[in-house]
Amino acid sequence: MSTQPFKKYSLSSLLLALTLLLTAAGNGRAVGDMEELIPPGSCGAGWKIEGKPLFYNRETLSDRINGEAELYFPYGFDRMAAARYASEKNPGAGIDVEIYRMGSLLDALGMYANYRQQRGQALAIGAAANLSPFQLFLYQGRHFIHIQLTGATDADADALAACGATVAARLPGAKNGPPELSVLDRPEVIKGTERYLPQSLLGYDFLNKGVVADAVVAGGNLQLFYLVAATDKTTAAAFDRFRSLVSQAKVEPVGKNGAFLEGVDPLYGPIVLIRQGSCLAGALKFSGKKGIRALLESVCR
Repeated sequence: MSTQPFKKYSLSSLLLALTLLLTAAGNGRAVGDMEELIPPGSCGAGWKIEGKPLFYNRETLSDRINGEAELYFPYGFDRMAAARYASEKNPGAGIDVEIYRMGSLLDALGMYANYRQQRGQALAIGAAANLSPFQLFLYQGRHFIHIQLTGATDADADALAACGATVAARLPGAKNGPPELSVLDRPEVIKGTERYLPQSLLGYDFLNKGVVADAVVAGGNLQLFYLVAATDKTTAAAFDRFRSLVSQAKVEPVGKNGAFLEGVDPLYGPIVLIRQGSCLAGALKFSGKKGIRALLESVCR
């Protein structure tokens, strides 16, 4: 029996499937990918979904957030799902939900910290949430979420919080922060100031994958930083680069495989730095050095 009809049908089906796949990619849609994260009917009482969810990838993200898309790429962004929920009581008002899938939990924190409002209210939603009058930012697992109230003249914190809780309940991942932040779990560090930068920490191209946070030591303010995912080789190279940059450098050996550096950085002024094996931590923007060395030694313990 001839198999020609079967071959013709299979080729046509393949071409049709390929066409649909390319069309979906061109529209920024990823069928079956992240759809389950969007609340299907409502995002809190009185806010019903309007239209269909939209999906974006690295090639189409700028169609949604033109001028900001490039900010997401260093943090491993690959997909975003968006939906709008209309108010049943206030015509024209809506809540826009954007769910970004980042490269990792640490990357999700990095994006969250980029948008976190200094005067925002912390909420117990996801790993962390920050509420301002018309916006809510949160992250959980490898997802960063932006929820915004639009078309309304009055803020509605309850609606934003309810929508955020609804979204968070659908997200995978535990409601924990990145384990890389555990070294900052100490009284000197100001909670909610942690930031993760995947590249060019402090503006230096030889520093990558680092965390910065504000701290108070002996009554004085400072900025603490340290490298993550580092090795003995990378910390040694970074320490040597710092030593070549700073003026008035004073270096003191620490243990068998470490060193302590004090000097004046060309960008930040006085700086204190410690290297201990694969750990590199430092402090800057301080007015006095009392207690700083002890803090850095505890970070690199």
